[in-house]
Amino acid sequence: MQIERNELRVLSAIVEEEGFSRAAERLNLSQSAVSQTMANLEHRIGTSLLTRGRRPRLTEAGQRLFRYAQSVLHEERTTLEDIERIRSGELSTLNLAMSSLVHRLYGTRLLLTFCENNPLTRLRLDVAPSREMIYGVDEDRWELAFGPFQRQMPGHFATRPCFEETRMLVAHENHPLFARLRDDPLRVLGSVSLITSYLDEITKRPGEERLRRMFASIWEISHLELRLALVAAGKGVTYVSSRLLPDLVGFHPVSGLNFSTIPRTVGVYHRKHQPLSEAAKRFLAIVERAFPAAR
Repeated sequence: MQIERNELRVLSAIVEEEGFSRAAERLNLSQSAVSQTMANLEHRIGTSLLTRGRRPRLTEAGQRLFRYAQSVLHEERTTLEDIERIRSGELSTLNLAMSSLVHRLYGTRLLLTFCENNPLTRLRLDVAPSREMIYGVDEDRWELAFGPFQRQMPGHFATRPCFEETRMLVAHENHPLFARLRDDPLRVLGSVSLITSYLDEITKRPGEERLRRMFASIWEISHLELRLALVAAGKGVTYVSSRLLPDLVGFHPVSGLNFSTIPRTVGVYHRKHQPLSEAAKRFLAIVERAFPAAR
């Protein structure tokens, strides 16, 4: 035997409205339909739920079923309210990672637009190295990421390109070997530190071994401003975006090496077969408006 949801609604309405006719008005049903629903339910259960009269009263069995009906219908109302709040963005969470470049150049504008349009949405933002974001999205630490694509993105990722950039190896005028780095970098890189946001372990990407061997040491520092400050103090060289370099004073490209420049596409990505939250959909729409797709 199974109790139908509409039967619970009818029972609750009769009790709360203290009568069959007012229950019928509330449910937008005929009084005969309400009476028939209750009669059918009592027949299936095998006991009466109400004592009929001017004001119907619950029997002991009716009291138990009424408590159950209240619980079920309350949970239904709460669930529907929560779904509406999720749909409106109120209960949704934007779980986002940005690369330091995207954060510096576009993060404030994008997030201000998002927060103005979705003031009640929860927000979790991490600024992370680009390769770490790939692993993080794959491991469900972040739902959405905005940063450089790798040469081979995972096949189960959906990607939306936004702009092109070139990573350029640079040194600052304050570096003690600055002149030699500009004239003959290959001879001196072995005594210079590379200050970078993240470099894969050799076991993860064997190609990184070649880059590691070109420098005296690798300093992994995720904070962009700190990397730039260390390079400006002459402590090493780093890669910066071609979009950022014109704004930096005293930084100059280190040219003539097959790894002096690294072209990259920057955009948004997420796991392809995992439905996006309402917050992620809304942020993605803002990104798409800010960076129209090339035609």
